[in-house]
Amino acid sequence: MIGILADTPRDAELMRRAVVGGARVIHAANDLAATDLEIECLVFSSRSGLLEERISLLREVERKLPWVPVILVTDRRISIARLLSRVQVADLVWFEDVDRQLASRIESARGGSALLQMAEKMRRSTAPPALRSAVAHALREARRTPVRNVQELAAAVDCSPVTLFQQFQARARGRTTFNRLLGALAILRAQQVRATGAKWKQVSAQLGLPRETLRRKAQRWLGCNLLELERIPPNQLLAAFAMEHFAPLLDPPPPDGGN
Repeated sequence: MIGILADTPRDAELMRRAVVGGARVIHAANDLAATDLEIECLVFSSRSGLLEERISLLREVERKLPWVPVILVTDRRISIARLLSRVQVADLVWFEDVDRQLASRIESARGGSALLQMAEKMRRSTAPPALRSAVAHALREARRTPVRNVQELAAAVDCSPVTLFQQFQARARGRTTFNRLLGALAILRAQQVRATGAKWKQVSAQLGLPRETLRRKAQRWLGCNLLELERIPPNQLLAAFAMEHFAPLLDPPPPDGGN
């Protein structure tokens, strides 16, 4: 399902006509729930004169659905580059090119791995450089063999484990931990491998983690055993990871709770 969020009903209809397949027009960001799993790509259209005041709305969308690629449709203006430095979008399409380009850009965005999209968002975030590099690396590696612990991750990005722990704690502010993030990535990958028909013994061997370790990680994160893990829809598991462990790093709370 493609989500469409536009300034006006007229623009929303323009986007809808250009989309191939099912589309849902979203009238306000409040209509997007944190667990809105149907949306595979969001088309956010805004005229250039309104875009500056709509940036905060685009950031709200990014917070609520950090794993969903966003394509921005707007007018061709030089000032757009300055505005886009404050948000992350998967692609950019000018209004004049909607009919010719939007459908193919959507397909390209949908074809990208959600974990790779998150890695790119992390790489461009305002987190400290060492933490950006480490978390992006962990997200990319989780598509094959997840990083098992912070020491292993620190060695891979040539950084001190103590530095990574400190930067992570300062960024997350208690909303998640480094070990929980890495454990959740291992569970995401374990579920994917199991879904191919592999036995849990084979899953364990491929990930380099004992079955008992995987069981403990599933219990710690989700409160379930491995059999129950198999029954969780993959998109639901991905959404849980994004909201619980990724979003706190992408958009940290202000110091002192904003006071």
